[in-house]
Formats: sequence, C-alpha cells, structure tokens
Amino acid sequence: MIRAFPVNPGLAFAIFLTAAPALAQEPAGGSPAPLFPEGAPPALDAPPPSLPGEPVEAGSAAGEGISGIEIGELKELDPDSGGILDASMGGLGVNMWAGTARARLLRLLPQLPDRYESPTLHDLARRLLLSAAIAPARGEKDSDTSLIGLRIDRLAAMGLAGAVAEMMAIAPAPETDGMLMRLHVDNRLLLGDNEGACRGAAAGAAVLDPLYRDRLAVFCSVLAGDREAAGFATNLLREGGDLDDPAFFTLADALTAGTRPKVKSLTDPAPLHLAMAAAAGTKLPSDVQETESPLILRALADSPLVSGSVQLAAAERAALAGALAPGSLAERYAALEFGEKELNNALSIAEGEYSPRNRALLYRATKLQQLPVARAAAIQKAWSLAAENGSYRLSAGIFRTELEALQPGGELAWFAPDAARAFFLLDQPDRALAWAATAQRYAKEAEEVHAAALLWPLVALAEGSATGSGHRLWLAALATANVAEAGMKAGLAYSLFEAMGERIAEDRWEALLEGGGRADVLAPDPAYMRAFRKAASAGRRGETVLLAILVLGGGGLEENGPALLSEIVIGLRKVGLENEARRLAIEAALATGM
Repeated sequence: MIRAFPVNPGLAFAIFLTAAPALAQEPAGGSPAPLFPEGAPPALDAPPPSLPGEPVEAGSAAGEGISGIEIGELKELDPDSGGILDASMGGLGVNMWAGTARARLLRLLPQLPDRYESPTLHDLARRLLLSAAIAPARGEKDSDTSLIGLRIDRLAAMGLAGAVAEMMAIAPAPETDGMLMRLHVDNRLLLGDNEGACRGAAAGAAVLDPLYRDRLAVFCSVLAGDREAAGFATNLLREGGDLDDPAFFTLADALTAGTRPKVKSLTDPAPLHLAMAAAAGTKLPSDVQETESPLILRALADSPLVSGSVQLAAAERAALAGALAPGSLAERYAALEFGEKELNNALSIAEGEYSPRNRALLYRATKLQQLPVARAAAIQKAWSLAAENGSYRLSAGIFRTELEALQPGGELAWFAPDAARAFFLLDQPDRALAWAATAQRYAKEAEEVHAAALLWPLVALAEGSATGSGHRLWLAALATANVAEAGMKAGLAYSLFEAMGERIAEDRWEALLEGGGRADVLAPDPAYMRAFRKAASAGRRGETVLLAILVLGGGGLEENGPALLSEIVIGLRKVGLENEARRLAIEAALATGM
C-alpha cells in the first residue's frame, strides 16, 4: 500500500519506480530544468565530463612534483585505492600511503578544508583526493568507513562537481554505503538526473539518513505521479517535528498540489531544494547566493533557477572558493552587455559601487583598450580595487589572458613590478622573471628603483639563488619602511631561502636580532606538527601532504609564522615535492607583501 511509504521507504520506492519507470509526469511549471544545463546527463554507468569552467590548477601537468620511478601496481586492490590521477597526470604516486595507518587516514581526511586561500594547497588537496594509490590495509579494529567515500565527500565540499562525478564512476556500488549513496544521489540531482537519483535512493534506502531519505521520497513520489503518497509523506514529516526547513515544505506542498511555489528565503540550499525548484518551474530567492557551499555556488552559477545577477555573484564566490576557474568567470564577464557611457566611465562606476556587475564592467572596459599602456593601466587599477576588496588573487587570474598579451619592455617599466607579482602568483615563473628583469633594467626614478628592488626575494626563490647584489638593494629598500616590519620580512625571506636549501650568512641573521624576538602568529596544534615531522622524515608522501594542509589551514599563508612555513616547505621537499615546495614559498612571500 502506497500510504505505508514513510514506514517502509524501500518498498515504496520500488512500487512507484515500477509503476512509472520514466518518471514522465510533468509537475507545475513545465519540464524540469537541469541545474547544470550544458547538456544531457550521461548514462549512469559512465562518468560525465568535467563541468565547463572547473579549475585544473597548476601542478597537475604530467610529471610535475613527481620524482623517481613508481614502484607498485594497482590490481585487484581495495576499492578505496581507486583514483583518476596517476603520476603522469599529477597524481602523488601509487605508494603515497605506504606506512600510513588506515585509522589515522580515516581520522584526518574529513578535516580537510572546503576552501583555500593558497592555490598551491588547493592543488595539493585536489591531487591528494584524486590520486590512484594503494590504500592502507584495514586492521581488525578499523571502522568500515569508505576511504573513497571520504575523498569524494571532500571533493564535493570543495565544489569540484566534475571530479565528484568522475570519482563516483569508479567507486564501488553505493547501495551499502550511506556516505557514497548520499553523494551519488546529490550528484544526480545536481546533474538534473532525477530518475537516477530516485532509483539510487530506492536501492540504498536502508543506508541513507532517514530524514534525508524521507524528504527525497516526497520528491520522487511526485515525479512518479503519486501526489497522494507525496502529500501523505509530507504531512507525516510535519507531524514528526521536521519543521526546520520551511523551504522544503513550501516546495513539497506546491509540487503535491500542482501549483507554483513562492520560496521567500533559502540561505542554505541543498541539491534536493534545487531539484525540487527546477521540477516546480519556480525561481529561487536571491539570498541563495549567501550559501557557504562551493558546490551549491557552482551549481547556482549556471542555474536558470536564479536571476542573472545572482548567477554572476554565485560564480564570483565559486571562483573565490576554487570551484570555478577564473578564466570561466572572465568569460561570463565578457558576455555581459554594457552601454557606451558605462564603458567610458567604468573606473568611476566601479569605485562608487564595487559590485559583481561593475567588476564585469571594469573587465569589459579593460579589454576594449587597444594600446598596451592603456590596457596595463586599466589592469593595474582593477587590481588595486580588488586588493582593497580582498580579491586580488582572483583578479589576477581573471586578467591572465590580457596580462599574457602584454610584452615586457621600456614603455611598461612602471607596470613591470605588478606584472611580475601577478605572474608569480599565477605560477608562471619565466614570465615573472622577464617582467622583474624589465623593472630592474628600466628603473630610473627613485620610486621605480625602489619598486624593482623589492622584487628580489621572489626572484631569488624562483631562481634558487640568494646571492648577488639584489640582496643589498632589497635591504636598502626595506629600510625606508617600518623597521620592525622590515625585520619580519627579512626573517621570513631568510627562513624560506634556507628551507629551499640556500645558505644565509650568519651576519645577515645577526643583523635581525633587534626586533624584540616575538611576533603574533597562529601556532599549530603540537600533535599535528609532531605527526607532520614524523611523516616527512619517514618519506610518507600522502600523509605529509595531508598534514601540511591541516597545519596551514585554508586561510591566508600570512597567518602563519616564518618558522612554521619554512618547516612545511622542508617537509614537502623531503617527500620529493620540490616544485610544490618552491611554489608555496613564493606564495608565502607574496602573501606577506613582498
């Protein structure tokens, strides 16, 4: 009997899926719109392509960060060993978990942050989660928690929807794993594959969280054409005290009645909310963009459920979180229409209101500049506004193509320091060094000489040499600033040099013993720091990377002191990640204003 659905969800799923396998009923509002409308969802047994605009960070190119010969084979292994990156694709190696206890991995993986200020840490986290590697053996006392499920969960938290879909395709059948099943269902809902979501939920009803399962059952009953069962199940949820999600009940009531709902507020939307709204053919309120979920922000960036302004704001926040590539955001900026008057006054408009639309306006106006000098000036002003707003890193990525089109030379010497720093941040050291050389070669005025001299630590870290006259000029430039701040910057630079294997003369260090000996920085948990040291010394690559990320966290690198940053750099080098260590050192220098 259909009315028994809330008590026996597995049976009810089977009943309505058998009765209506195509789920062809069309609720109010017309055909459901896919949440990622780039194309039809793929077959359930094939991985869908990565979503357009999903970032692939520097460092995932073949061979980068991988040294030596990989020893080990992935055959007939624990399903938790599966991955989509091997060493040639940027994976961290099939033996990266050698020597790591499974219990420790189960404890640490869920602690990975959702978002990262550091592009290098974001890249390492992504590669760690996607690498094909022999999983630690399961001990007698270890839980049955799925490692691949934890990995996919963290990828979803980071908003990497395409990677989630690819990993789900190689994961074990989720019917007996609650985490995998929830991830599978949510992934299908986001892809607009409601039939696949409901079929999966029916197969895994026994392992799904009861509240999530029962809410999903309401939606699936409507899709199967059984609105009576959906209404009955909705009322049971109300009577059971499930009242903390008014948006769900608004959508459920409307779908059951065949009317168009009006959702007043939804600041924490889930994939089910988005799928229900799409099925009902209704728009979502603008406050959905307030969500902290990179995955949902990525979905909203392309969703017909929200206005164009909300799409743009969500795309910006998704890009800031690393769930959308800056180049994809630039394409969205370029597609917007602006009047001639707006384009001619883009800077003053953006200065008056630094909104997503006005940032797009500034980008469009910059692209219209034909002369290199004018384009460079526009980029510089855009970066200045972004720095004040805390989004410089994203802005550097947005203007990447325009920056690459500029050639270093005398007429752009005034712009050279800014270009060099941007290219260092974008992990293009060759271009950065060319611009740094331009700044030094053409510097004439005192201000230009000063700006060029301040680039020395970045240049020295990139070239792997702290010798030469640049150090003296840098110290002289620092001397014009706050003495204590200059000492801290010098101390960090020297620490990073030594972490990268460069010897710093004793007299250089001696000269810094006048700063008071203390600084306010975040201190890592001693247990995590101890674990990191032991993992790095033992050459346990995966565990070293995992602990490095947890120790540094997802915030800005400037929050961490020189001693900690240098120790993390040393640890990464110990496990063969030389390039990543250098990138992190350069990022740390940039983050502290060098």
